[in-house]
Amino acid sequence: MDSIKPKRQPRPPPKLRTKTGCHKCRERRKKCDEKKPICGACSKLNLYCSYTESSRRLSVSTESPPPSPQDLSPASTDTLADLPLPSPRCTTVSLRSAALRSERDWQVFQYASARFLPLLTTPDATSEFRDVSFVFAIGFEEPWVMHAALAPAALHASYASLMPKEDAIVYTQSALQGLRQAIQDSRHLAPRQETFLAASLYLGVFEDFYSAPASQSLTHYKAIAQVLEAQTASIPRLDIGQLSVFQRTLLDSVLYHFSTRLIFEEDVDAICKSFPSQTIAMYIEALESGSRESQKTLSILPVLGLAPPSLFLLIYHMTWLSRQLPFDHHSNNYPVALQCSTELDELIKTNPVLRFDDAEVFADDHEATLSNTGIAAKLYALATKIFILKILHPHRSRTTSPQICTILQQGYQLLKCYDGSAACGQSICWAILILGCTACPVSHVEARGHFHDAIEARLRLDMRRLIQRQLLHLWKTSYSGYVRRTASVLEKIWALPDFLLNISTDGDVDPGMVYDGLNALIYKHGLGQALVAQDSG
Repeated sequence: MDSIKPKRQPRPPPKLRTKTGCHKCRERRKKCDEKKPICGACSKLNLYCSYTESSRRLSVSTESPPPSPQDLSPASTDTLADLPLPSPRCTTVSLRSAALRSERDWQVFQYASARFLPLLTTPDATSEFRDVSFVFAIGFEEPWVMHAALAPAALHASYASLMPKEDAIVYTQSALQGLRQAIQDSRHLAPRQETFLAASLYLGVFEDFYSAPASQSLTHYKAIAQVLEAQTASIPRLDIGQLSVFQRTLLDSVLYHFSTRLIFEEDVDAICKSFPSQTIAMYIEALESGSRESQKTLSILPVLGLAPPSLFLLIYHMTWLSRQLPFDHHSNNYPVALQCSTELDELIKTNPVLRFDDAEVFADDHEATLSNTGIAAKLYALATKIFILKILHPHRSRTTSPQICTILQQGYQLLKCYDGSAACGQSICWAILILGCTACPVSHVEARGHFHDAIEARLRLDMRRLIQRQLLHLWKTSYSGYVRRTASVLEKIWALPDFLLNISTDGDVDPGMVYDGLNALIYKHGLGQALVAQDSG
C-alpha cells in the first residue's frame, strides 16, 4: 500500500511590508516611509496618498488661540463614522469613480453632502442653488475636482473633532496637484473650463475656511474671474435664463468675495486689476432685466441672499475709494464717492428689503416676519451707509456723530434678531466688522467701563458684547476662518491702536485723546496682515 504523502500546506500570502503605511503602499505591498501628508513613494509615482485613521479620533489643535471670544474652540460629541454611509459595494457610481477609493473618502463625501455644503448657501436661497450634483458629476470623472470639493468639508469636520486635519490637507494637495497637471495638459488638449472653475471655487472655500491670520482665498477667485471675463469678452449681453445654476453661483461667489474680503488686503490696486468688471456689470443688468420682464422679484441668491448685487458692487468700489483718501482735488474720486452715495440711497429707496422699519423690527412676531436673509440685507445696507459717510466726510463722520449713533442703534436691534447658528450665517461678517468698528470705545477710560456719555457708551458696549456672542454662534456652526479673522481684527481695534486717534484737519492729534473706530475703515494698509504688523510694532 503506497504511503500517503502529506499534503503540502499552501504558501501563506506575503505579509505587508508595513501595517501603518499609507493605503496605496499597503495595496501595492510596498514599504512606506510614512511621510505625511504624502509619502515618498506616492509623491514619486504621482499617486493619491492617504492614511487610515478610523481606529482613533483626533482633536484639532489650531495654529493660534482663538481671538475673541476666548472660547471659539471646536467641540463635538459625534464621530465621522456616525454618519449614514453609502456602501461603495452597492453604489453603482463607485464602479466608475476613482475619486472615492476608501471608506474615509465616502464618509467625507457624505459629510460634505449632508452637513457642510448646506452651510455655504443661505437657507432662503432658491432651491436650485442647493443642488451641487453638477460639481459632483465632474468630480466623479476628475478625482482632483472631487478632492477640491471634499477638502473644505474635511477641514470643517476636523474643527468639529471628527477627523484629523491632515486629511483635509491631503485632499487639498491632491486637488492642487491635479489642477497643475490639468493646466499643463491644456497646452495640448482642449480642457473643460468647468473643471477648473469647480476646483477653484472649492479651493477658494477651503482657503476662506482655513483658520489663519491671512487668507489666500482671493487667489482662487481671481483665477475664476479671469476665466469669466474671457468667456464674456465677445458677448454683448447676458441672458439670465441662459445661465446655468453653476454659472450664477460662480458670479454670486466672485462678487461676494471680492467685495467683502478686499478690506483685509493691503495692495487693493493689484487685486482690483483682476476684478471681472465687465462680467459683473452684465450679470447685474441681466438679473434686473430678467426681473422686469417676468414681473417677478429677483431670485434669492446663494450667498448674497435678498441683497441686490448692486449693493455689493458699491461695497467693492467704496473699499477701493477708501484707500485713495485724502482725495486729490484734481482727481475724480470725490465725485465718484458722491455718486456711490446717491446710488446707495436709490437702492434703499427702491428695495424695501434694505430699509430699516421700526415696526417690523420691534413687532412681537418679528421672528416670523424677519428671516435671516432679510436681516442680513438690512445690516449690509446700514453698514454700507456708515462706510460711505466715513469716506465722504473722514473728519466729520465719527463714532460719536449723531447720524452714526442712530445707525448703530438700528444695527443693534437687527443683529439681536439674527440667528448666528443658521446655515450661511458667516456671510454677515463684513457687516459685523463695520458695526464693530462703529462700536469701538472712544477712550481708554470707556474701554475700562467708565462712561462719561452713558447712553452712547452703553450702546457701544452692548453692541460689542452682542457681536462677541454672535461671532461665537457663527464659529460653532461654520468653523469658518473668516469668522475668526473678523473676531481677531475687532479685538485689535477695540484695544485702541494709535492709528484710531482723531486727527484734526491741520494734522494735530485731538487733545482729548479721543479714538475713532471708523478710522479703521480708511486705514491705508487694510485690516489683514498689515494690522497685525502695525499692532505688534
